[in-house]
Amino acid sequence: MKITAQEEYGLRCILQLAHYPPGEPVSVTEIAEKEGLSTDYVTKLLVLLRRAGLVESIRGVNGGYTLTKSPENILMIDVLQALDEDSFFYHETGGSDLCRQFPGKLEECTHVKQCGIRPVWYSLMQYIYSVFSHITLAHLMREEKGKEFLNKAMEPQQELIQISEGSG
Repeated sequence: MKITAQEEYGLRCILQLAHYPPGEPVSVTEIAEKEGLSTDYVTKLLVLLRRAGLVESIRGVNGGYTLTKSPENILMIDVLQALDEDSFFYHETGGSDLCRQFPGKLEECTHVKQCGIRPVWYSLMQYIYSVFSHITLAHLMREEKGKEFLNKAMEPQQELIQISEGSG
């Protein structure tokens, strides 16, 4: 699993918006200054988030960007998917894409029909997707309670963890 710089910075930018009251626009310049990023890069990230319907732009002297929904209703997985369509997180199942990424020198992986590795990667991808599908921007805003919400997000996958710990 790899979080790209675009995904990391995009999450940070949308979290900046989440700290403001609903409907109160935040300028690109303000976000860029708070995050230590260029205004061009912040604009690029916000355009991707706008295309996904997570933020909206407001024009005018007092314009900027604002969330389209409350932080409680924006999932981390939706933000990650909006920021990178080629991301590991874009496809919930993604299993067949894995085989296309690592065929060696061949056009197709020699282990497509019988593979001991793919089921492990596939299960891990589903697990991570499930966790990120339970985390909202509101959760991310609660700094001190971070571990508490992560443990709750992981509950649906506890059986998978117990299985993998018992098989060693």
